[in-house]
Amino acid sequence: MFFVALYALLLYSHILILPMAKQPPVSSGVLGAWVIHHVAAWGGWSKLLAYLHIVGQALLVNYIVNRYKMQPDPTYLPAVGYILVMGFFHYTPGLNPVLMANTFFIIAIWELFKTYRESKCADNIFNVGLWLAVGSLCYLPVGIFLLLGIVGMLMLRSSNFKDYLILFIGFLIPYFLAGTGFFLTDAFPEFLQRQFHNNFGIKDFLTRRDFWDYLKPAITVLAIIGFAVASGNLNTRTSAQAQKNYSLLYWILIISIFSITFQLGITTEHLLLVGMPLGILSAAALTRIKNITAAELTHLAILMIILGYQYRSILV
Repeated sequence: MFFVALYALLLYSHILILPMAKQPPVSSGVLGAWVIHHVAAWGGWSKLLAYLHIVGQALLVNYIVNRYKMQPDPTYLPAVGYILVMGFFHYTPGLNPVLMANTFFIIAIWELFKTYRESKCADNIFNVGLWLAVGSLCYLPVGIFLLLGIVGMLMLRSSNFKDYLILFIGFLIPYFLAGTGFFLTDAFPEFLQRQFHNNFGIKDFLTRRDFWDYLKPAITVLAIIGFAVASGNLNTRTSAQAQKNYSLLYWILIISIFSITFQLGITTEHLLLVGMPLGILSAAALTRIKNITAAELTHLAILMIILGYQYRSILV
């Protein structure tokens, strides 16, 4: 655990050390905006909160992988893979709505994994919808992953109409509570404006674009294609449940393509939502390298490339 914290500190050091260029604002839902508004007054503590978020997320992802035996042996490699991916995608100097939403998104996926072949798991199904809704109140595109809940129940268990109803009720409860809170303060139109109207519209993909703007999406697409091609080799030594979980990771990547339609003024910080599947799949790919020296050199090369990218402003 201490190693994971130090490793995350290394990948997060550029945000702590380097002066950060002004970044386009990350769109947010009402909960995300409320938290960020209050955290902004804390100054440098916002960076610490973001760092703790990444460490906590990495440890949770690692626990999930080991809990469901998605790796041949227990290891901290999934946490390392997750931190590597997040180190490449995360550039905001402090906590932001996408990073917050990603925490709830990971918890929702964990709850979905718990439903595998369970006859009594109404609470877990409810929690899937609940945490996805809380995540979408931080960052609206998370809401599209309600489709993942539907796909997951089809894949992991024999579901009926009641299960899907529970999923949707779990998703609606946070919105009902948030809307009621705004309504009681005579601000319901503001809730609709900030949560929905401000987050939909025609996107302009052509302005404010240079090489660095295209690099992250391009590498993400190549990584997804690479993992799709290698998918048959990544989970062959795992249990049936773990193989189902791996399949759901690919569904996350597929659904994430549609998630960009939910957000006006989208930035590359949006790619944090694919941090969990890409991190786990990266760890699985490294595990499949039989030569330990080759695996370590591959990891070191990836680490150096990401650090070089982060510190490019003083290296070039």
